[in-house]
Order: sequence, then C-alpha cells, then structure tokens
Amino acid sequence: MEENKSILTVALDDETAERIAPLLKREGLVVRSLDQATDAVRLAHRDRFHLVICRYPLPDLKLREFVTAIRADGSASKSTSLMLLTIPEMATEARHGVQGGPFLVFSGQEPLGSLGQGAAHLLQVAPRYAPRIPARLRANLTDDAESFKGWIVNLSRSGMLVKETPMLSVGAVCFFEFTLPSGEAIRGQAEVVRHAKPRRERVTGFAMRFIEFEPGCSDALNAWCDDESD
Repeated sequence: MEENKSILTVALDDETAERIAPLLKREGLVVRSLDQATDAVRLAHRDRFHLVICRYPLPDLKLREFVTAIRADGSASKSTSLMLLTIPEMATEARHGVQGGPFLVFSGQEPLGSLGQGAAHLLQVAPRYAPRIPARLRANLTDDAESFKGWIVNLSRSGMLVKETPMLSVGAVCFFEFTLPSGEAIRGQAEVVRHAKPRRERVTGFAMRFIEFEPGCSDALNAWCDDESD
C-alpha cells in the first residue's frame, strides 16, 4: 500500500473493530474512528479519506443518505471507496444502498485475510466519477461498422461504464467518441470487458477498458480526472 492512506471507520462495534484491527495497523495508514454517521459526514467533508469502513445498518443515517453526503460535490472525500460490514442476511440490502463508486460488502463470514485483501484493493482502485456523458460508439457488429449512441455513467482514466446501448459481447472492440464536461473531445478504441451488474450498478450496459487514444486525448482525460478528484 502507498503511504499516508487515510481510513475512516464508522459505527463499528467492539467485536468488529477488534477483528479488523490487524489490517488497520499496517504501516502507512492513518485511521480515524467515529461512532455516529452524522459526525463522519462532517469529518469526511473536511478531510480526505481514501476508504470508509462502516457497519450496516448505521445507527443514525440511512446508508444511501450517508453515501450521498460523503460523495457530494465539495466533499474532500467525494472519491472515497467504501467497505460495508454487516450480517449475511443483510448483505444484499447493503449492496443496494450504494450507488456507483468502488465498494465491497462483507457479511462477517469471511476470513480476516479476505478483509485485508479487500481493503488493499479498494485503497488502490482509481477513483471513478459519475457524470452523464453522451458517447458515440462504432462497432464491427456485422460486415459493416455499425454506429450507435449510449451514455457514459462511470468514467475513469482506464475505462468507462456505458448504458442504454445494444448489448455487446465481452471482447468486442469499438471506436468511441465523447466530449468531457470541460469541453475536450476524447476519441480512441475500447474493449468490452464485462457486462454491467444491474443489481449493484443499477444500469444495463457494459464496462469497457480503453485500448488507445487519439493524440492528446489521454492527457486531456487524465487532467479532467485529476481536477475531479481535488
């Protein structure tokens, strides 16, 4: 893990806190702990946290309200990852309380090593943002290239989540073109790497990884992502 990664734990009971203590004591992690979700929102707005670990259900806020507040525009932690700790019977419900962004749900049955690996993964996941950007894609679906439009609902330096398009098979390669909210046109090629998970991501579509960009487009996308994470 990189040094100076910040973690905020919220509403963890003593047993859970003791269980995950080893993964929080790794060198280079800065950990803050709070009992109330409302206090956590205020702190996360002021200070940047790379990962928020919380109990589900929270004692004083609905999960969706909590996530929306922490990831709101102007929050220092708007690109944070989330780890939810709950019981097996509530794991699916917990997943439905998070809309977009990197997160994991653990139901209390996993070994400690799995939690540690999950935390390490989330701390290294590139932040993803949720603009609604119209995109034009051109794919060789038949003998002739077929063009269609979709919406980008999740965007990072490495790829995008596209909805409202014909479903493409995993491995399909497309030419793409879209315009960032800042005005720069981004063009290149991307490959479908998986289909969306509607119950988790609340969209029907597919995830694509960028293969190559036209000159200057990669720098423009990286600059925009840097601005969004500030």
